[in-house]
Amino acid sequence: MAKKAKEAARVVAAIDKKYELMLVLQPDLLESGVEKKLKEFEKFLTENGGTVDMKDNWGKQKLAYKIGRANSGTYVVYNVTLPTTFNKELDEHLRIDKDVIRFLHVSLKDEYAYEKFEEEIPEVKEEPKKEVPVRRKTETTTHKAATKEKAPEEVKDKGKKADSDVLDDKLDKLLGGDDLNI
Repeated sequence: MAKKAKEAARVVAAIDKKYELMLVLQPDLLESGVEKKLKEFEKFLTENGGTVDMKDNWGKQKLAYKIGRANSGTYVVYNVTLPTTFNKELDEHLRIDKDVIRFLHVSLKDEYAYEKFEEEIPEVKEEPKKEVPVRRKTETTTHKAATKEKAPEEVKDKGKKADSDVLDDKLDKLLGGDDLNI
Protein backbone atom coordinates (compact mmCIF):
# COMPACT_ATOMS: atom_id res chain seq x y z
CA MET A 1 0.00 0.00 0.00
CA ALA A 2 2.83 2.37 0.81
CA LYS A 3 4.40 1.71 -2.56
CA LYS A 4 1.18 2.54 -4.43
CA ALA A 5 0.77 5.73 -2.41
CA LYS A 6 4.30 6.83 -3.33
CA GLU A 7 3.64 6.10 -6.99
CA ALA A 8 0.37 8.02 -6.92
CA ALA A 9 2.05 10.97 -5.20
CA ARG A 10 4.84 10.99 -7.73
CA VAL A 11 3.36 12.55 -10.81
CA VAL A 12 5.81 12.88 -13.65
CA ALA A 13 5.28 15.81 -15.92
CA ALA A 14 5.73 15.03 -19.59
CA ILE A 15 8.74 16.94 -20.83
CA ASP A 16 9.66 16.86 -24.49
CA LYS A 17 13.19 15.64 -25.00
CA LYS A 18 15.31 14.80 -28.04
CA TYR A 19 16.21 11.17 -28.73
CA GLU A 20 18.06 9.21 -31.34
CA LEU A 21 16.53 5.93 -32.31
CA MET A 22 18.24 3.31 -34.47
CA LEU A 23 16.23 0.40 -35.82
CA VAL A 24 17.53 -2.75 -37.50
CA LEU A 25 14.75 -4.36 -39.52
CA GLN A 26 14.47 -7.91 -40.86
CA PRO A 27 16.54 -8.46 -44.03
CA ASP A 28 13.75 -10.29 -45.85
CA LEU A 29 11.51 -7.18 -45.96
CA LEU A 30 11.22 -5.70 -49.44
CA GLU A 31 11.74 -1.96 -49.95
CA SER A 32 7.99 -1.41 -50.11
CA GLY A 33 7.57 -3.38 -46.88
CA VAL A 34 10.28 -1.32 -45.19
CA GLU A 35 8.66 1.95 -46.25
CA LYS A 36 5.25 0.73 -45.08
CA LYS A 37 6.71 -0.32 -41.71
CA LEU A 38 8.48 3.05 -41.29
CA LYS A 39 5.28 5.00 -42.11
CA GLU A 40 3.36 2.96 -39.52
CA PHE A 41 6.11 3.60 -36.98
CA GLU A 42 6.16 7.37 -37.67
CA LYS A 43 2.37 7.43 -37.31
CA PHE A 44 2.71 5.62 -33.95
CA LEU A 45 5.22 8.26 -32.78
CA THR A 46 3.10 11.25 -33.82
CA GLU A 47 -0.09 9.77 -32.33
CA ASN A 48 1.66 9.58 -28.96
CA GLY A 49 2.89 13.18 -28.92
CA GLY A 50 6.25 12.77 -30.67
CA THR A 51 7.69 14.49 -33.71
CA VAL A 52 10.12 13.10 -36.25
CA ASP A 53 12.95 15.61 -36.73
CA MET A 54 15.07 13.53 -39.09
CA LYS A 55 15.01 10.10 -40.73
CA ASP A 56 18.03 8.45 -42.38
CA ASN A 57 17.53 5.09 -44.09
CA TRP A 58 20.93 3.39 -44.47
CA GLY A 59 19.51 0.49 -46.42
CA LYS A 60 20.55 -3.12 -46.04
CA GLN A 61 23.87 -3.53 -44.23
CA LYS A 62 25.82 -6.55 -42.99
CA LEU A 63 25.44 -7.19 -39.26
CA ALA A 64 28.50 -7.30 -37.02
CA TYR A 65 27.32 -10.70 -35.76
CA LYS A 66 24.56 -13.09 -36.67
CA ILE A 67 21.22 -12.40 -34.94
CA GLY A 68 18.99 -15.43 -35.10
CA ARG A 69 19.18 -16.46 -38.75
CA ALA A 70 19.91 -12.96 -40.04
CA ASN A 71 23.33 -11.93 -41.35
CA SER A 72 22.15 -8.50 -42.50
CA GLY A 73 19.44 -5.97 -41.74
CA THR A 74 17.97 -2.68 -42.88
CA TYR A 75 19.30 0.15 -40.71
CA VAL A 76 17.17 3.26 -40.09
CA VAL A 77 18.14 6.18 -37.81
CA TYR A 78 15.60 8.64 -36.41
CA ASN A 79 16.10 11.86 -34.48
CA VAL A 80 12.82 12.42 -32.66
CA THR A 81 11.36 14.63 -29.97
CA LEU A 82 9.26 12.62 -27.53
CA PRO A 83 7.55 13.17 -24.21
CA THR A 84 9.59 11.53 -21.45
CA THR A 85 6.54 9.55 -20.30
CA PHE A 86 6.37 7.76 -23.69
CA ASN A 87 9.81 6.05 -23.53
CA LYS A 88 8.69 2.87 -21.79
CA GLU A 89 5.76 2.38 -24.15
CA LEU A 90 8.04 2.96 -27.17
CA ASP A 91 10.56 0.38 -25.96
CA GLU A 92 7.83 -2.21 -25.41
CA HIS A 93 6.36 -1.51 -28.85
CA LEU A 94 9.74 -2.05 -30.52
CA ARG A 95 10.52 -5.16 -28.45
CA ILE A 96 7.24 -6.80 -29.50
CA ASP A 97 7.49 -5.89 -33.20
CA LYS A 98 8.58 -8.99 -35.16
CA ASP A 99 10.09 -6.96 -38.00
CA VAL A 100 12.55 -5.17 -35.69
CA ILE A 101 15.65 -7.28 -35.02
CA ARG A 102 17.39 -4.76 -32.73
CA PHE A 103 16.86 -1.16 -31.67
CA LEU A 104 18.77 1.48 -29.75
CA HIS A 105 17.01 4.38 -28.05
CA VAL A 106 19.23 7.07 -26.50
CA SER A 107 18.68 10.65 -25.32
CA LEU A 108 20.57 13.48 -27.03
CA LYS A 109 22.14 16.68 -25.84
CA ASP A 110 20.69 19.89 -27.21
CA GLU A 111 23.83 20.77 -29.19
CA TYR A 112 23.94 17.40 -31.00
CA ALA A 113 23.72 17.56 -34.78
CA TYR A 114 23.31 14.40 -36.86
CA GLU A 115 25.18 13.99 -40.11
CA LYS A 116 23.56 11.81 -42.74
CA PHE A 117 25.16 8.46 -43.41
CA GLU A 118 27.18 8.24 -46.58
CA GLU A 119 28.90 4.98 -47.30
CA GLU A 120 32.62 5.56 -47.59
CA ILE A 121 34.14 3.91 -50.60
CA PRO A 122 37.87 3.54 -50.09
CA GLU A 123 40.02 4.81 -52.89
CA VAL A 124 41.97 2.05 -54.53
CA LYS A 125 45.44 3.04 -55.58
CA GLU A 126 46.71 1.11 -58.53
CA GLU A 127 50.13 -0.27 -57.83
CA PRO A 128 52.41 -1.33 -60.66
CA LYS A 129 52.03 -5.00 -61.34
CA LYS A 130 54.97 -7.15 -60.43
CA GLU A 131 56.21 -9.57 -63.02
CA VAL A 132 55.64 -13.09 -61.90
CA PRO A 133 58.13 -15.66 -63.23
CA VAL A 134 56.50 -18.15 -65.54
CA ARG A 135 56.58 -21.67 -64.23
CA ARG A 136 57.12 -24.45 -66.66
CA LYS A 137 54.74 -27.29 -66.40
CA THR A 138 56.35 -30.57 -65.55
CA GLU A 139 55.00 -33.70 -67.08
CA THR A 140 52.64 -35.41 -64.77
CA THR A 141 51.70 -39.02 -65.04
CA THR A 142 48.67 -40.78 -63.82
CA HIS A 143 48.83 -43.25 -61.00
CA LYS A 144 48.48 -46.27 -63.31
CA ALA A 145 51.19 -45.07 -65.65
CA ALA A 146 53.53 -44.33 -62.76
CA THR A 147 53.35 -47.85 -61.37
CA LYS A 148 54.80 -50.54 -63.59
CA GLU A 149 52.85 -53.69 -63.92
CA LYS A 150 54.97 -56.68 -63.12
CA ALA A 151 55.15 -59.55 -65.56
CA PRO A 152 53.98 -62.94 -64.31
CA GLU A 153 57.56 -64.24 -64.35
CA GLU A 154 58.61 -61.51 -61.91
CA VAL A 155 56.03 -62.47 -59.30
CA LYS A 156 57.63 -64.74 -56.76
CA ASP A 157 55.73 -67.32 -54.73
CA LYS A 158 55.60 -66.21 -51.13
CA GLY A 159 54.65 -69.64 -49.85
CA LYS A 160 54.59 -73.30 -50.82
CA LYS A 161 52.37 -74.33 -53.65
CA ALA A 162 49.33 -75.99 -52.20
CA ASP A 163 48.67 -79.48 -53.43
CA SER A 164 45.00 -80.06 -54.28
CA ASP A 165 45.05 -83.54 -52.70
CA VAL A 166 46.31 -82.13 -49.39
CA LEU A 167 43.61 -79.48 -49.43
CA ASP A 168 40.91 -82.08 -50.15
CA ASP A 169 42.08 -84.19 -47.19
CA LYS A 170 41.98 -81.21 -44.85
CA LEU A 171 38.51 -80.26 -46.08
CA ASP A 172 37.25 -83.83 -45.55
CA LYS A 173 38.53 -83.82 -41.97
CA LEU A 174 36.74 -80.53 -41.26
CA LEU A 175 33.47 -81.68 -42.76
CA GLY A 176 33.45 -85.07 -41.10
CA GLY A 177 34.79 -87.19 -43.95
CA ASP A 178 31.64 -87.50 -46.01
CA ASP A 179 31.74 -86.47 -49.62
CA LEU A 180 29.44 -83.65 -50.50
CA ASN A 181 27.37 -84.15 -53.60
CA ILE A 182 26.60 -80.71 -54.81
